[in-house]
Amino acid sequence: MERPLKASIATLLLLLMACAQAQQVAKTNSKTNETGATITSNQASGNLAMPGAYAMLMQIMNDGNRDSILNVQQFKIYTDRHFMYAHALPGDSLAYYGVGTYRIDNGRLLEFPFYTSDGGARNDTVDIRITKLANGYVQAINFPSDSLGRNYVLTEEYGNVSAPLTAPLDGAWKQTRSQFLPKTGAATTDTSGTQFKIFQSGHFMWTRTAKDSATGKPVSSFGYGTFEMQGPNKFRERTTNSTFRTALIGKPVLVQLKFMGNDMYQQTIEWPYGRSVETYQRLK
Repeated sequence: MERPLKASIATLLLLLMACAQAQQVAKTNSKTNETGATITSNQASGNLAMPGAYAMLMQIMNDGNRDSILNVQQFKIYTDRHFMYAHALPGDSLAYYGVGTYRIDNGRLLEFPFYTSDGGARNDTVDIRITKLANGYVQAINFPSDSLGRNYVLTEEYGNVSAPLTAPLDGAWKQTRSQFLPKTGAATTDTSGTQFKIFQSGHFMWTRTAKDSATGKPVSSFGYGTFEMQGPNKFRERTTNSTFRTALIGKPVLVQLKFMGNDMYQQTIEWPYGRSVETYQRLK
């Protein structure tokens, strides 16, 4: 019984910490947010400001009877209108992700996912109870009862890792064309995948789903990290987590940038084995 007891104590402590932080924000007339601005009690309850980059610190699922700590390394980015989250599937490098729009309604965060790795294109609404903390937030999602009548509640705590930076790339984008030009041989154009990319507060994330050539089943991948502009025509990405661990994590990638108006851009990356050229359209 030693291990279950330790797990129960750890769960209780984490829950108490999260609840204490949330209650403190609710009771205090004013708090300082991650950018140094003041959050009044009215702002904390009804005028949330979500744009930024967030790393998940804790995830707990309650089934009505007990709590279970989930071991997931998830990252989430909000722009002024869109959001994207991603993590690797437990025990695998493949991705679980979602992308959509959101709005704040009377202190509630309403998310509208329009594409996820497990469901593809969709039209959903997720009602989230959210409490801003001094350096992040706690969110709770109540799921509909399952076939056994169990009511699940997912609680997540995120830490704000945003950098005080703005860039012309900030926003959410969808890939419209992807071409690879190898050192030798003919160029290839990829038309089988669906890929999104988001930039905000010095961070980026991309997610992709494409059919596996061998099985015909959809396979999802992801990558996220930090980026910095290096003049108007290039930027550098530093990946901190990705499906492609060996090729990307911890290895800076210089990206050539070409804007085609305000709502379209092209990125070019020189790899040892060839050049990739991708075109993105801004999501409205």
